Amino acid sequence: MSEENSSTITSDPSNEKKQAKTNVRRRSSRKRHSLYVEPKPVCFIGPGNNAELIEEILKSAGYQNHPERIDEYKFKWVQCSYEVNWNLFKDGEQIVNHIQGEDYFTNKLQLYQSLQTYENTSQTITKRPLSFLSINEYLPQTFKLDEKHDRDILFNLHKPGDVWICKPSGLNQGKGIYIVRDITQLKEKYDKLEANPRSKSSTFRQQNKLIVQRYIMNPLLIHGKKFDIRCYMLISSVQPLLVHYHSGYIRLSMFDFDQHDENLLTHLTNQYMQKKDPKYLEMKEDTAWTMEQFNDYMNAYILPKKNLPPNWVMEVLPKQIERIMLNVIESIRMRLKRRIGCFGLYGYDFMIDQDLKVLLIEINVNPALSTNTNTLVQAIPPVVRESILISIECFDKIHHAEKIFPLKSLTTFQCIYNELERKSSLPPIRHKRQLSPFKVPINLNEKILREKTNLFQSDSYEKESSKILQRSLTNHQLLRTSKSVNEIHQPENNHRLLARTKSVRSRSKSSNRLKPNQPTQTSS
Repeated sequence: MSEENSSTITSDPSNEKKQAKTNVRRRSSRKRHSLYVEPKPVCFIGPGNNAELIEEILKSAGYQNHPERIDEYKFKWVQCSYEVNWNLFKDGEQIVNHIQGEDYFTNKLQLYQSLQTYENTSQTITKRPLSFLSINEYLPQTFKLDEKHDRDILFNLHKPGDVWICKPSGLNQGKGIYIVRDITQLKEKYDKLEANPRSKSSTFRQQNKLIVQRYIMNPLLIHGKKFDIRCYMLISSVQPLLVHYHSGYIRLSMFDFDQHDENLLTHLTNQYMQKKDPKYLEMKEDTAWTMEQFNDYMNAYILPKKNLPPNWVMEVLPKQIERIMLNVIESIRMRLKRRIGCFGLYGYDFMIDQDLKVLLIEINVNPALSTNTNTLVQAIPPVVRESILISIECFDKIHHAEKIFPLKSLTTFQCIYNELERKSSLPPIRHKRQLSPFKVPINLNEKILREKTNLFQSDSYEKESSKILQRSLTNHQLLRTSKSVNEIHQPENNHRLLARTKSVRSRSKSSNRLKPNQPTQTSS
């Protein structure tokens, strides 16, 4: 047999038709891909606070900025939460850099109240979280000036030489802050406010909500200058709740520290305040340090005097800050509204005293993103870029029901709270309308009680759910009893109603009859 005959293959006409159809489909799909271009997702970026940096990051991530599309967006970045129309926000379809309920820890007064409530609640629990800290361990002594009880304690506690710092509850960047050395002036001020007839109005009280904290008289200094730590907390998702920590950078004052100095720039270290001084342009590079510079300074000047091992800044300090952050998260996590697509980048401010005690000063909802110095150029843009990419990645994985971890975008941040791994934690608040107890079927009551008991795994919650169930059963039985009573008396009620209707008809007929002496009227 020749090679030609041996290589001949019998072809099947049905296979040829299938192959032709697949080739046509491939060519048509190629044409569609070549003609159709996927539109870029739309983002809206609010003005101010280095909006150019946000636009550059989102453009590199494939977004297109449309300033006119305020509510029709895939990603939105604004400075304040009130700039988000929460009624039009689409859960699971849009991303926004704010969380409903973040005021509970970014407002100074509400932060203090949240931490107080968490501490009081934790003291009644036998098994506290391992990260639990008493509020006095990480927060300066604080009083609420809008409450007379707190004011009276403050005025009685004050001793000559004590210094206090007064802060408005809802402002940042050092606005409205002043030092209190003479407590009598503060007392006279609030006596006048109480005498004001408008003092009882809610608007007046809202405008005068302030806190006062004991001034830290022995702060740790860097070359004789006061400083604080600006680190970051990223909540990349609220459903589930995921929290990340970044070490941040150091902010320094331009002036040598003197507790008797009346210049606020000596006591406040943020860039907004330091820029007000005419010497800022000359000295601005000295107002911000990296954490590596701070670590070198501590190793050279502070730690040897205290007989502590080196690298305290890199090894011990982050653990203390993370533990404080966890206390804040535990105090407010039940108050956050869980909406898929919400995230937030928050600025934590810490101070260290001469005993190396770490103290929380405040938490900012809109941390400054300006890059005035070389240190800020190195520190801020990478933090913002990574926080945005982590939040987008979490959103996409949740949207497609994929496994969240590991995160490809996670490089310098560290996850400190993962709700998926906390099986014993209480469930979040569900913002849904509750069913009326009258609508609970009798045959489902035992099932509901069992589900509640299994969900909370707690004796107190089991007792409470049993009480709720008993009340719902009682209400349901009362309703059924009232219905049965109405059914029994229904014929008697119908008879009475019919007799009353007949009497009304008879009276109307008798009134229409003519009286005997009444003349008849004739039409003209």
